[in-house]
Amino acid sequence: MGAAVCVIIALIVWCFKYSNRKSQSGSHTNSKTLQPVKCPLCDSNLFVGENIISKVYRPMNVPDQLMIIMGCPHCYPRCEPGLKRICPVCHKEVAQDQSLTARLFNKALGKKHVHVVGCSNCHKPRAD
Repeated sequence: MGAAVCVIIALIVWCFKYSNRKSQSGSHTNSKTLQPVKCPLCDSNLFVGENIISKVYRPMNVPDQLMIIMGCPHCYPRCEPGLKRICPVCHKEVAQDQSLTARLFNKALGKKHVHVVGCSNCHKPRAD
Protein backbone atom coordinates (compact mmCIF):
# COMPACT_ATOMS: atom_id res chain seq x y z
CA MET A 1 0.00 0.00 0.00
CA GLY A 2 2.83 2.40 0.90
CA ALA A 3 4.57 1.67 -2.40
CA ALA A 4 1.40 2.50 -4.34
CA VAL A 5 1.10 5.85 -2.54
CA CYS A 6 4.76 6.65 -3.35
CA VAL A 7 4.22 5.80 -7.03
CA ILE A 8 1.10 8.00 -7.19
CA ILE A 9 2.94 10.91 -5.55
CA ALA A 10 5.86 10.47 -7.95
CA LEU A 11 3.47 10.52 -10.94
CA ILE A 12 1.75 13.67 -9.65
CA VAL A 13 5.11 15.43 -9.16
CA TRP A 14 6.28 14.35 -12.63
CA CYS A 15 3.04 15.54 -14.28
CA PHE A 16 3.27 18.88 -12.45
CA LYS A 17 6.88 19.41 -13.53
CA TYR A 18 6.09 18.43 -17.14
CA SER A 19 3.06 20.72 -17.42
CA ASN A 20 4.95 23.60 -15.75
CA ARG A 21 7.92 23.18 -18.12
CA LYS A 22 5.59 23.00 -21.12
CA SER A 23 3.72 26.17 -20.13
CA GLN A 24 6.97 28.07 -19.54
CA SER A 25 8.39 27.08 -22.93
CA GLY A 26 5.09 27.97 -24.61
CA SER A 27 5.00 31.43 -23.06
CA HIS A 28 8.64 31.97 -24.06
CA THR A 29 7.93 31.26 -27.71
CA ASN A 30 4.74 33.35 -27.65
CA SER A 31 6.63 36.36 -26.28
CA LYS A 32 8.99 36.18 -29.26
CA THR A 33 6.28 35.81 -31.87
CA LEU A 34 3.88 38.36 -30.38
CA GLN A 35 6.27 41.27 -29.92
CA PRO A 36 4.41 44.51 -30.52
CA VAL A 37 5.19 46.39 -33.71
CA LYS A 38 6.06 50.03 -33.02
CA CYS A 39 5.70 53.07 -35.22
CA PRO A 40 9.15 54.50 -36.05
CA LEU A 41 7.83 58.06 -35.70
CA CYS A 42 5.65 58.17 -32.58
CA ASP A 43 6.80 54.87 -30.97
CA SER A 44 3.23 53.74 -30.25
CA ASN A 45 2.33 50.06 -30.32
CA LEU A 46 0.32 49.01 -33.36
CA PHE A 47 -2.64 46.73 -32.77
CA VAL A 48 -3.55 43.82 -35.02
CA GLY A 49 -4.78 45.23 -38.34
CA GLU A 50 -3.05 48.60 -37.95
CA ASN A 51 -0.29 49.31 -40.47
CA ILE A 52 2.39 51.88 -41.07
CA ILE A 53 1.30 54.36 -43.76
CA SER A 54 4.08 54.41 -46.35
CA LYS A 55 4.98 54.56 -50.05
CA VAL A 56 7.41 52.15 -51.70
CA TYR A 57 8.91 53.26 -54.99
CA ARG A 58 9.53 50.97 -57.94
CA PRO A 59 11.25 48.88 -59.33
CA MET A 60 9.96 45.97 -57.25
CA ASN A 61 12.50 43.34 -58.40
CA VAL A 62 15.59 44.89 -56.78
CA PRO A 63 17.07 43.94 -53.40
CA ASP A 64 16.45 47.38 -51.88
CA GLN A 65 13.88 50.08 -52.60
CA LEU A 66 13.29 53.68 -51.57
CA MET A 67 10.50 54.01 -49.02
CA ILE A 68 8.74 57.02 -47.51
CA ILE A 69 7.09 56.53 -44.09
CA MET A 70 4.33 58.99 -43.22
CA GLY A 71 3.38 57.44 -39.87
CA CYS A 72 0.78 55.16 -38.30
CA PRO A 73 -2.96 55.62 -37.60
CA HIS A 74 -2.00 57.18 -34.24
CA CYS A 75 0.23 59.93 -35.69
CA TYR A 76 -0.89 60.38 -39.33
CA PRO A 77 -2.80 62.27 -40.73
CA ARG A 78 -3.37 63.80 -37.28
CA CYS A 79 -1.36 63.09 -34.16
CA GLU A 80 -3.28 61.79 -31.13
CA PRO A 81 -3.07 63.95 -27.99
CA GLY A 82 0.15 63.42 -26.07
CA LEU A 83 2.10 61.89 -28.96
CA LYS A 84 5.11 63.48 -30.63
CA ARG A 85 6.55 62.48 -33.99
CA ILE A 86 10.30 62.14 -33.41
CA CYS A 87 12.93 61.22 -36.02
CA PRO A 88 14.84 58.10 -34.91
CA VAL A 89 18.04 59.44 -36.57
CA CYS A 90 18.35 63.12 -35.53
CA HIS A 91 15.88 62.92 -32.59
CA LYS A 92 14.15 66.16 -33.64
CA GLU A 93 10.41 66.61 -33.91
CA VAL A 94 8.93 65.82 -37.35
CA ALA A 95 6.05 68.02 -38.57
CA GLN A 96 2.77 66.54 -39.84
CA ASP A 97 3.63 67.34 -43.45
CA GLN A 98 7.06 65.69 -43.20
CA SER A 99 8.05 62.03 -43.43
CA LEU A 100 10.86 59.53 -42.87
CA THR A 101 13.04 58.25 -45.69
CA ALA A 102 13.91 54.57 -45.47
CA ARG A 103 15.33 51.66 -47.47
CA LEU A 104 13.23 48.51 -47.81
CA PHE A 105 15.35 45.38 -48.21
CA ASN A 106 13.64 42.37 -49.79
CA LYS A 107 15.33 39.32 -48.30
CA ALA A 108 15.06 35.66 -49.21
CA LEU A 109 11.88 33.76 -48.32
CA GLY A 110 9.77 36.91 -48.68
CA LYS A 111 11.11 38.57 -45.53
CA LYS A 112 11.50 42.33 -45.50
CA HIS A 113 13.74 44.66 -43.48
CA VAL A 114 13.34 48.43 -43.18
CA HIS A 115 16.25 50.75 -42.39
CA VAL A 116 15.31 54.36 -41.59
CA VAL A 117 17.79 56.81 -43.16
CA GLY A 118 16.35 60.03 -41.68
CA CYS A 119 13.54 62.56 -41.77
CA SER A 120 12.81 65.36 -44.22
CA ASN A 121 15.10 67.62 -42.16
CA CYS A 122 18.19 65.47 -41.63
CA HIS A 123 18.16 63.44 -44.87
CA LYS A 124 17.95 65.54 -47.98
CA PRO A 125 17.71 63.64 -51.29
CA ARG A 126 20.73 64.05 -53.55
CA ALA A 127 20.36 66.04 -56.74
CA ASP A 128 22.26 63.94 -59.30
